[in-house]
Amino acid sequence: MILHSIIPPEQIFPDDGELEYSYQKAHNSYIQRVKSAGKFTVFRLISTDPRLYLDPRYAPGAQIPPEN
Repeated sequence: MILHSIIPPEQIFPDDGELEYSYQKAHNSYIQRVKSAGKFTVFRLISTDPRLYLDPRYAPGAQIPPEN
């Protein structure tokens, strides 16, 4: 079965894991980040600026510093 949806898979198939999600504002956009082992990792970028999606600092899996 193939599911075509605009809803992210984590909302359709929730994972009850130990991950802690939060949002960080950056360049008039939002970064959904995951905290694990004391570090923040980019999970998803929410932006209307296509240039930010090409920036490796905001790629999923990239490490980011906590917001000040």
